[in-house]
Amino acid sequence: MHLDERSSTPFYQQLFDKLRKSIEAGDYPQGSKLPSIRGMAADVGCARNTVENAYALLAQEGYVASRPGSGYVVQNVAYLQADADRNARPEERLIGGRTNAARYDFTYGNLEPGTFPAAAWRAITDDILLSVESTGCDAYNDPFGEESLRQAIAWRLSTQRGINCTPGQIIVQGGTQTSVQNLLVLFDGARDAIAMENPGYDGVRTVIERARFSLVPCRVGPGTDRFLSDLEASKARLAYLTPSSQFPTCRIMPTDTREAVLSWAESGDAYILEDDYCRDFRYRERSLPPLASMDRAGRVIYMGTFSKSLSPALRMNYLVLPEPLLGQWRDRFANSYSPVPWLNQQVLARFMADGSWDRHVRRLQAKNRRKYEILTRMLRETMGNDIDMMENGTGLHLLVRVRDGRPQDELVRIAAEAGVAVYPTKKYWMDTTGHASSTVLVGFSSIAEGDIEPGIRALANAWFG
Repeated sequence: MHLDERSSTPFYQQLFDKLRKSIEAGDYPQGSKLPSIRGMAADVGCARNTVENAYALLAQEGYVASRPGSGYVVQNVAYLQADADRNARPEERLIGGRTNAARYDFTYGNLEPGTFPAAAWRAITDDILLSVESTGCDAYNDPFGEESLRQAIAWRLSTQRGINCTPGQIIVQGGTQTSVQNLLVLFDGARDAIAMENPGYDGVRTVIERARFSLVPCRVGPGTDRFLSDLEASKARLAYLTPSSQFPTCRIMPTDTREAVLSWAESGDAYILEDDYCRDFRYRERSLPPLASMDRAGRVIYMGTFSKSLSPALRMNYLVLPEPLLGQWRDRFANSYSPVPWLNQQVLARFMADGSWDRHVRRLQAKNRRKYEILTRMLRETMGNDIDMMENGTGLHLLVRVRDGRPQDELVRIAAEAGVAVYPTKKYWMDTTGHASSTVLVGFSSIAEGDIEPGIRALANAWFG
C-alpha cells in the first residue's frame, strides 16, 4: 500500500481512503481483522500514529470495530455502500429533482448520493411488515406520532441535549415548513407579531408571510446589541431563532444572549421557536446548551429535524411543545392525523432503538468533518488573500465574501461558466437592498469528498485567474 508524499492529503487520510475502498471491495470480508497497527506502519512505512488515526476514522464510520485482544475487526458494511447514483457522472446526478449541470456543485441541503442507509432501512421495513406490528397499517394512528418514535426522540433529547421532556410533548411533523404552518394556528395573526433573524431562513419567512402574520426583522451581525434591541422593540409573541448555527451566517449565539432571549420571552409572555437544525455537525468546539435545556419557564418550542442527518426526502421532523401549549394543540388538531406515514415512523423508531442511528450519525459526522476541513483548507490555500470566510465550524455550509466588491450575481455566473455551482445569499435578507452583496453560500453536504479540492481550484481560477 503506497502513500503519496507529494499529495496535500495527509497520510492518515490517504491510508483511510485506501482501506475503506479495500473493505468495500471485499478484500477485507466481514469478521476479518485489519493488520496490527505496528504491522501496518511497517508495511506502509509510516508512523504508528498515522495508522492509529486511520483506523480510528474507520471505526467512527462503522467500517471496523475495536475489539480488546482482537484488534480492529471488519463489520457488515452493506448498508454503508453507496448506491449506484454515487457512480453516476456528476452531470447525470439529480439535485432537487432536476439534472445538475455543474461539474462541482456546492449546494446546501441535499445529501451526498449514497448517504441514506438503504440496506438497513429496507431490512427493518421488511421485518416490520412481516411482524405483528404490521397491524398498524390497518388503522389511523396517533396524531402526535408513533409512541415508539416519540420515546426514542425524548430519550435522546434528555440524555444527549439536556432537554427535560416527555414523549407526550413531542409531535412528529412533516418538515420545517409544515411544523411552522401548524404552530402558527396557536397564535393570532391579527394581533401577534413574529420576530425573526435578519438574515434568516427564507423557507420559514415564506410560511409566516403566507399566514399573514406581521414579521419583525431582528438584525444579525457583529455583536448582539442590535439583535437584542430589535427583539425588545418587536413586541412579538413568537421569535424564530437558530442559535446553535445561525442560518445563513453560521454565527453561534453566546450564552449571555441566550439568557437575555429567555428573559425577554418570560417577561413578555412570548415564545421562542428554537430551530436546532444542524446540532449534529460541529467540527471545532463543543455545542452550547440549547435554549430548550436552559428554559425554566416553559417558553421554548424546540424543533429538530432528520433532514440533515438521514434524508430530506422523508419529510420528518418534530416539535417539542412546552406544557402551556400542549392543550391548545390538542384542541386545535383534535380531528387531524399525523402527516408522516406510519411505516416511516416505525422504521425510524427501530433504526434509532437498535443502534443503527448512532452508527449512521457518527459515520456522517466523520465524513462531514473531513469535507469541512478540506473545504476550508482549500479556500485558504487558493484564495486566502482575496476572500473572507464566514464560518464557525458548524453545519453544512459557509459563506464566502470576495474582498474586491463584485456583486454576488456576477460571482455566481462566473463560477457557473467554469462548471462550479455556488449560491447567492440575498434571498435570506428581508430587505434585499441591505444584503451582503459580495457574499455567496458554499455548501458541502452533497458534493463528493474527492470533488472539493478540484472544485475549489476551478472556482479560484474562475474568480481570480
